[in-house]
Amino acid sequence: MTALSSASDRRSFMKWAAALPLLGQIAAQDLLGKLQGAVGKTPAENVYHRLGVRTLINCRGTWTYLSGSLELPEVRTAQLEAAKHFVDIMELQQAVGKRLAELTGAESGMVTSGAAAAMASATAACLAGNEPTKIWQLPDTTGLKHAVVMVGGRSAFDSAIRLAGAELVLVYSREELKNALSANTAMIYTTDLGEDLAKEIAIAKYAKVPLLLDDAAGIPPIENIKLYAKMGADLYTCSGGKGLMGPQCSGLLLGRIDLVQAALANTNPWEGAICRPMKVGKEEIIGCLAALETWLKMDINALNREWNYKSPKRAIVIQH
Repeated sequence: MTALSSASDRRSFMKWAAALPLLGQIAAQDLLGKLQGAVGKTPAENVYHRLGVRTLINCRGTWTYLSGSLELPEVRTAQLEAAKHFVDIMELQQAVGKRLAELTGAESGMVTSGAAAAMASATAACLAGNEPTKIWQLPDTTGLKHAVVMVGGRSAFDSAIRLAGAELVLVYSREELKNALSANTAMIYTTDLGEDLAKEIAIAKYAKVPLLLDDAAGIPPIENIKLYAKMGADLYTCSGGKGLMGPQCSGLLLGRIDLVQAALANTNPWEGAICRPMKVGKEEIIGCLAALETWLKMDINALNREWNYKSPKRAIVIQH
């Protein structure tokens, strides 16, 4: 399955639909409660019911306003274990970065509070690097490289780039991309995939400008987590709370170790950093890593056979 290239469709229904069978399998134990909720019978022990909040049968997709995905059982277990201890968040991010490198082939990685947060942290990294005076200076970019070239034009998520102080330069073709690059260009942002992405990476490498690929809904297929490192993307991000089925408030930023380290320096827990408000806790960090490890251990061929299995039609009778 290929991801849609349009930024507005990056949280597309088709990406979520690909994960539906697995989602159904994981959520099977909750099926009765959901069916009861559909006919107005919500279990008394439901934490949402006690607040007067409806639970939903999600027929649209892993949209943020619908609370993203349902977490894998391994993710829930990992988060419960993580919640039992205090840790140094930077030490944890460094250790997780090494593990992400082992799993993906990227030089390093970090867990963010979502794909949009990864966009912001990546932008700040490319604007200020890891120099404390420049980090404190953002979003004021006086004297800094400040232009971010947006391939394909603006998106609903470019505020994550602008909040760091970046000036957007909009382009709609590879020729425009080449001509838009200048001494003030700090980063290239793209949602393109496949051959288009490969050509844009080549342009970025030639110009020595970091390129960030935003593929928030790029999983499944899980192979994408390794593909973009092989293609040479300087930075790339995906959501942790969509197809990856990790914590909703998590995402992954992967790529060059120098840029990931700079992104960490511009992000929580550092006070004064522009992305300090984008806090990701130890539970989300461990949970997101557990989601990736779980996906990479799965027998994808067996899973595909299960997804494609044609079972006899069955009727479900709900008794009032």
